[in-house]
Amino acid sequence: MSPESKPIHVDLKGIGFSKIGYFKEVRSKIRELEDLNIELARRHNQLEAIFNSMSDWLTILDRDLNIVFANQVQRNRFPKVIGEKCYRIYYGKSRTCKECPALRTLETEEIFHGEVLITKGVFSGRYYEWTTSPIKNPYGHLNEILLHRRDITERKNTEFKLIQADRLAAVGFLAAGIAHEINNPLASIAGFSEGLLKRLASLPEWGDPKTREYFKEYLEIINHEAYRCNDIVRNLQEFSRISSDDYEVVGIGDIINDTVALIRQHAKDSAIQIILKDNLVAGLKEVLGNESQLKHVFLNLLNYGFRTMENGGEIILSARNEGNSIEIQISSTGRLSVPGPSEPGDEPSCPSRQIDSGVDFSLCYNIIKNHQGDFYYTAQEGRGYVFTIRFPASLS
Repeated sequence: MSPESKPIHVDLKGIGFSKIGYFKEVRSKIRELEDLNIELARRHNQLEAIFNSMSDWLTILDRDLNIVFANQVQRNRFPKVIGEKCYRIYYGKSRTCKECPALRTLETEEIFHGEVLITKGVFSGRYYEWTTSPIKNPYGHLNEILLHRRDITERKNTEFKLIQADRLAAVGFLAAGIAHEINNPLASIAGFSEGLLKRLASLPEWGDPKTREYFKEYLEIINHEAYRCNDIVRNLQEFSRISSDDYEVVGIGDIINDTVALIRQHAKDSAIQIILKDNLVAGLKEVLGNESQLKHVFLNLLNYGFRTMENGGEIILSARNEGNSIEIQISSTGRLSVPGPSEPGDEPSCPSRQIDSGVDFSLCYNIIKNHQGDFYYTAQEGRGYVFTIRFPASLS
């Protein structure tokens, strides 16, 4: 045996030590991977808890717009949302939306924001704010999209109301200015026509009797119309004046009459007859309320009646004392297009219908509720609708 040669058992011993070292290294790597896996699971659970705690909708889409992840708020609404196409389940469509932001993000790898009004499906009539963001895999390839959606319907409704309030304020300011300018010439017309009538009465021998009769009739018409215009101007001024939030005892019959006077000519032009039943004023109790707000309610409801009768018809207003409350009914031959009928205590509001009809039932409802009143409506088959409003009578 040469000095360089080693016994076989020495080589085997070296191989054994080498394998032991290798196994130790493998076990160490496995332990590191297990720790890493535990850490990944912990972070995954943290992220999932964060997503599920959000009231906003978080969705992850694959390149074919299939939903591969949805947070809890969506799964509560759609238990089988995973695997569905986003456009089918969210928008009730059978094909990809026009200018789909998710596809634009897939194409450009950019983030997009926007708002959308849903017109189909279970979310019809609701507004959403959305954001699409690209998700890249570890190799830098974009293969998923994060879709974030937030329901902003209430905010949009508030914005619409503010816009409407601004417009009303502008119209009110304009009406107040016009009314002020018209008042002086109207006073002159009414005064001079009265003067001419008195002068005519003091000249019994003036002109032939037939001409005098015509002259007198024309002057009376001028005088009557001047005072009618004066009443309209006064109503406009009262309607457009900036009111405080103070409540006072007001006559509901007078408020309805003043409101009707504003639109009577418009009703005549639209072949719509407005009928005030006799018991509207006689013996009617008073209510504690804000006159301007109550006029706004009746003007809105009458305006709605106009919109439902394109070919003319009737609007009937009636009021009666009902125990310690006052009940007002507005019925029309127009077709009811609000969802309903409703029951006392229900809120007859529907954002999309409010926008379509231009009449804010929600605002009317809130004003009536602030007056401790109640508001509901019924549809009459083939005969139009009936709005019913109840206010507690003032005890003063």
